[in-house]
Order: sequence, then structure tokens, then C-alpha cells
Amino acid sequence: MARVDIHYFEQALQCAVRQGIDRQKVLNDLSIVLTENSRQVDDDQMTRLVQYVWASLADEFLGCTNTPCKRGTFPFMARHILHFSTLGEMLKQAIKFYDLVTDDVNMALSVTGDVAEFEFVFPHPQHDPGYFFREFWLIIWHRFSSWLIDEKIPLTQVVFNYDKPSHHQQLKLLFPCRHKFNGNSIKLTFSAKYLERSAMRSQTSLTAFLRQSPADLITIPGSDSSVTSMVLARLINQDSTVFLCPRFDVMAQSLAMGTQTLRRRLKSENTSYPQIKQQLRHDLALSYLQDGKLTVADIAVRLGFSEPRSFTRAFKQWAGVSPSQYQRSR
Repeated sequence: MARVDIHYFEQALQCAVRQGIDRQKVLNDLSIVLTENSRQVDDDQMTRLVQYVWASLADEFLGCTNTPCKRGTFPFMARHILHFSTLGEMLKQAIKFYDLVTDDVNMALSVTGDVAEFEFVFPHPQHDPGYFFREFWLIIWHRFSSWLIDEKIPLTQVVFNYDKPSHHQQLKLLFPCRHKFNGNSIKLTFSAKYLERSAMRSQTSLTAFLRQSPADLITIPGSDSSVTSMVLARLINQDSTVFLCPRFDVMAQSLAMGTQTLRRRLKSENTSYPQIKQQLRHDLALSYLQDGKLTVADIAVRLGFSEPRSFTRAFKQWAGVSPSQYQRSR
């Protein structure tokens, strides 16, 4: 059974309290007992709470927007987009759908080179003081997109348009990638290749998914148990601004494995430690160059290259052009 940090449970509870529903009544109705020492709840309790708030407020946006979103909106959208063949087409249809039904959430999908950005703008953030709905909306679209293609989509970066919150470590667990705060909007960044993936779900499986929602959205983050994902998590979740790559034996030790075992398991997943490091550096380089706020020399330092020339040579191998040429072309 998955566990959810008490922060998110309390924030979901506050969505009901802000709309005049008594906190204790909610807990009593759900037969949930919290103590001063409660640090986590199980996924079933979190699911039941969100469903309770949805039903009580008759609002899929949990009272966190200017205008309520009628219940049944997301299921109707999901059934509509399932008629399209690729993830990119489905997301474009979802964006058009929400453009028609609400002005409280604006979404956009863009592709630059090999990088896709899924952008979200919330015009009335004052209704979401704890950032719960904005973060929940990101979870929904990342997990739902992964579910549609039956493949967990690795994120390169998540941009938040607010200060780093006190629960930022929980955000690292939800989104194991590079985080940026105080951006102009909220964005999920990932490889554009996933937009070409075919839909792998039927209307029947969607019915089951919606019936249990948001249970699957909560539990999917821990479903990827591959060794590749564990290595990526350790490389991505660093406090340093410089991309640090530990020696292979150090990485193996951190995973409680021998070097031969780690090498063999990565090979069985059709990858290797150098390949993982190279792909991650490549993704980060593209993200930095598109952001446009760092010089090529600064990016080389951020990615752990000894000098800009080394970074330029590596980038030419990845992209076929120099970093400066790539930046100018974008």
C-alpha cells in the first residue's frame, strides 16, 4: 500500500475547510483518525478524502479556482481524447477541451527540438494558497499521460511559479527531476519522443481507471522499480547546482549491489551507466540552452565538464550542431 505525506492530506482537507465544511466532520465521515504524530496516511485514505471533497463541493477543481468545474468534466474529456492515436494528439485535444469549459486553467503544449513542454497557467492563484491544486494538477497530467501510453514518462524538469515551499522535499519524491522555482508559469519538461507513443488503453480500462480515481494517480509514482530509474533518481536528486556523477562502484554501493550485479541488471534493461549519464546530460543541456539564461561556459560547468570545449564536442555528438548554433536556431 502506498503512503502519502500528511502535508498533502492536510492541504486537501483545507480545500473543504475553506469552503465552510467542518474539519472534524470530514474526518468523522471518512472514519479517519489523525494524531499529533501522524506523518503519513495511506493511499486509500487520501483517495477517499479527495473523492469526498469533489462530491461535497461538486467541483473537480476542489474549490481552488475562481469558478467551480462540474463533476464529470475530466471523465468526459478522457473518453473524448481516447479516440486519438498518439499521446501528442490526445494532449492537444485535452487542451482544446479545457479551453472550452474553463478560464481557470490554461494549458499549452510546445515542442522545441527534442524537448516537449507542457505548460499550465492558473490566473487566480489566491484561491490555492497552499499550492495543493496546482501540484495535484501536475500529478494528474503526468501520471495520466504515462497511464495512457502504459509507460512512465521521465521528467527532465518541473518549473513552479512560486517560491520554494517548505515541502520541497516531497516535491522531489513526486517529481524526481530538476526543479526550478519562481518561473513565469508552471511546466513539465520531458523528451518529445513520448508524444509519438501510441495510446495503449481502451474505453473499458478507462472506466476502471476513472472509477478508482485518484487512486492510480497517487500510486503510479512508485510503480517504476527498474534499476535504471533508481540510478536516474540518485543522479537527478542532488542539491548541488553542478551535475555530479559518482564512480560506478560508489553508485553500486548506494544501491546495495555489487558492481557486476548493477552492470548486469542495467544491461538487461538495454542500457549502461555511461548511457544514462550521457542521456541525462543531453536532456539537461537542451533544457539550459532553451532557457537562454546561461552562457555555454556556464552550462559546461553546470554539467560537470572540465572546460567549454569538452562540452561543445559532446553536444555536437548529441545534436549534430554546436551549443551556440543550437541556441541561435531556437
